[in-house]
Formats: sequence, structure tokens, C-alpha cells
Amino acid sequence: MSTREDRHGRSHDHGSVASSWAAALAALTLMVPALALIVGGNNSGRAAYDSTAYHERFIRALAESFPSFDLSNPLTATTPGYHILVATVAQFGAGSTMAMRLVSLVIGCAFVATVAAWIARRTGAGLAYLFTLPLVASIYVVGSASWLLPDNLAWLLVVSIVFLALGEPPRARRLGLAAVLLVLLVCVRQIHIWAAATVWIGGWCLVGGGARPARGLVDRAYRTLPWILATVPAFIVLGAFVRHWGGLTPPRFQNELQGVNPATPAFILLQLAVISLAFLPWLAGAVRRAWMEQRGIVAACAIVGLLAAAIPATTADLHAGRFSGWWGLIERAPVLFGRTSVPMLVLAPIGAVLLGSSLLGLAPRARLVLGVSILAFAAALTANYYCWQRYHEPFLLVLVPVLCVLQRGRPVRLSPARVVVPLAFAALLAVISVRGFRGEVVPPDALPAAEHIAPGESFATAP
Repeated sequence: MSTREDRHGRSHDHGSVASSWAAALAALTLMVPALALIVGGNNSGRAAYDSTAYHERFIRALAESFPSFDLSNPLTATTPGYHILVATVAQFGAGSTMAMRLVSLVIGCAFVATVAAWIARRTGAGLAYLFTLPLVASIYVVGSASWLLPDNLAWLLVVSIVFLALGEPPRARRLGLAAVLLVLLVCVRQIHIWAAATVWIGGWCLVGGGARPARGLVDRAYRTLPWILATVPAFIVLGAFVRHWGGLTPPRFQNELQGVNPATPAFILLQLAVISLAFLPWLAGAVRRAWMEQRGIVAACAIVGLLAAAIPATTADLHAGRFSGWWGLIERAPVLFGRTSVPMLVLAPIGAVLLGSSLLGLAPRARLVLGVSILAFAAALTANYYCWQRYHEPFLLVLVPVLCVLQRGRPVRLSPARVVVPLAFAALLAVISVRGFRGEVVPPDALPAAEHIAPGESFATAP
């Protein structure tokens, strides 16, 4: 990043050139390993199994019946928007497994490019690329870009909605577009209906400023109502699926996924602690200022994190939906009273303090938009039986860099000393990804788990 850009910091718009460079570099960095996995025919790991046994089967069924889709009991726990998209592309000659996986690659590249471009407009291409590297290295992003998984498309829509709500200055057309994207998001992954709260708080902030600001809370609430109504189509779409399936998921998954996992908030805070420590050179100032100026709020955050870790059971437990990812390390750590993980007890308060301090360092509107979005995200993911890292990590790997670049105070700078920690963290995530894509090969005729096979399905009885 140039000296002039460094001086202007995040208040200066670094323009389309920096955005284009950062986007291209991030996309290329993801494309290289993903292409190696696709063209090399790698079909190992969790992503490969889910893609082969579930998503590809469903996509091919859609392609064969195109456009008369049977969505009564799809072989996916998510809404079928991604699968319909890939099945549609397959109609134009991309019907092979490799070709369909390349569609996922394009979506994954669009996701990381969008994040890098948004950050670059506020910091420059170099820092944006550095901040995006951990996201690019995540096994959950690389896996979704390399196999037929809907995750990256959902995250692309999520971050697009958040970025539109954060747009400066606030614009009604941005929120209108966010409401449209919310409909598409619900069609891809129903649990992300939480992003409606991002549109609502964006509308609340919009009517609170400008040339004709709202007068009082009642007037402000009244003028925010259109933005609440703008999200109604997304709720109608969700309601249609719920009515069609008789629940929030297709029938074959309803006995498994529906429920609440009270350990999720603490697990999210633990992940925030780990990720934020990698970006501490850019967050340390916010933590110091928060401690000096608003010590009571910082202490309250620590108490909230401590309670989140101490009240529910936070040990690894396969039968309680607490396994895989960081849970593999948690299960090897000491346990208190047979139910409280020591790492969770330590890291959840740290994550809460780092998050709270980072939010305090933002401008009021950004603080509201991101604060409400985080709360809505955590609440929605808590309403899921499985507390899985893959449900959280990509969003958190976007959130923490966004918190860094939006900090008030000293400009964000790129220096050799600061580069080491996020680079090391990205390298760690890359090693985890490489290990995850090695192992037993998933056969092309792999079947879903027995409990997910509906009676009479042809593939279950095929020789």
C-alpha cells in the first residue's frame, strides 16, 4: 500500500483499481488449489462425501426432470436454490461431474473476490489480499469451491447483504437490493433468514440521518416499517418451504437437525477469539481504548462470555451435535465438573472482549449494523442441533477483517511485522485444509446415511 494511501487510511476510497487487483488475487489464490482438486480428480474428505452422496444425486435428479422439479423431500437439508442453479447450468452442456464442480469454483471465486474488493476500497489491495488469505485457506471455503456444496453461494449472498447495509453514505437503493438478495439467500439456505435483521437495522439507520432525519423513536420506527416490509417476500418464500415440507427442513432431515444447541454462542466466541488473535495488530488499539474509556462494558462482555461457556455443557459430545473442527482439540483438553471445557471457559470471554472492544471502535452506524447482524447470526445458528464449525467459520473470517478496517483512530497500515501473524494463521488453515482433503477416497456411488434414505428411492436398491 502506498504512503499516500496509508495516510488517508480507511476514510479514502482506494477505487476500482485496488478492488480489481485484490479481487483477482484472492480469486486466483482460491482457484489454484480448487482446480488442482477438481482436475486432479480428488474425491476425499467430508466435502467430497457430502457432494457425492447427497448434492450431486439431487442435482442430477433435478437435471433429469428439468424444469418439473420434485422438491417434496430433496436430498439436501438446505433449500434447493444452489442445486437448481447448477442443474440449470447442466442444461447447457455442463452435465459432467467435473463441469458442475467448476460451477462451484466460479461461485467460490466470486465469494472471496467480493470480500477482497470491499476491503480493498477501504485499505488498498495489499492489505485486502492479506486479510482475505485466511478465508481463502479455510477448508470450508476451499471444499465448497471444489465440490458440489451450497455453502459459498450462501455466504456470497450473506456478505453482499451486510456490505450493502454498511455502504457509506447509506442509500435506499442499496437496502432495496439487499432485500432482493435476501429472497435469493433464503432460496439457497433457509437458516440465513437472520440476515433480514441486517436490512431492518440498515433501514433504522437510514431514516435516522440524511436531509430529513426521523423525529423521535415513534417516527423513526414508523419510517423503518417499509424496510421491514421489504423483507416480507423472503419470509413468504421460507413459509412456502416450511408448509411444503411440514418443517424447516425436508422430511428426511427433520428428526436430526431441528433443535437448539446452547453451546453455540460460546463456540462462536471461541472461534472469534482464535481469529481475532490473528488480527490483533489491527485490533489491539481498539481493545486498549475500550479498556481505558469504557471499562464497564468490556467487563460486561467478559462476564457474558464466561456465562456462555459455564452455563451450558461445552465439552465435545458426538451425540449432542458438538464435534468436528475445533471440537477435536477441545475434547483433548481438561474438563471442569464433567461438563465445562477449560479452553471454552478461557477463550469465550476473550472472544467476547475482543468482539465488544472492536464494536466500540466503530462509527455508530457500523456498530449497529454489525452488532445486530452478529446477534442475529448467533441466534439463528443456536437454533440448530449441530454446533459445527463449518456453519460459522467463513462468516467469522469475513467479520473480523471487516471490524479491523472499519476501526476509528489511527489509519490501518501494512507493515512487515504485522504481516506475520495473519500469514501464519492462513498457513495453519491451509495445512488443515490439505490434511482434510487426504485420506480414504469417496467412491462415485457413495450412498447417503441410512437414516437419510427415504423408502422406495431407486439408488438405495441399485446393485
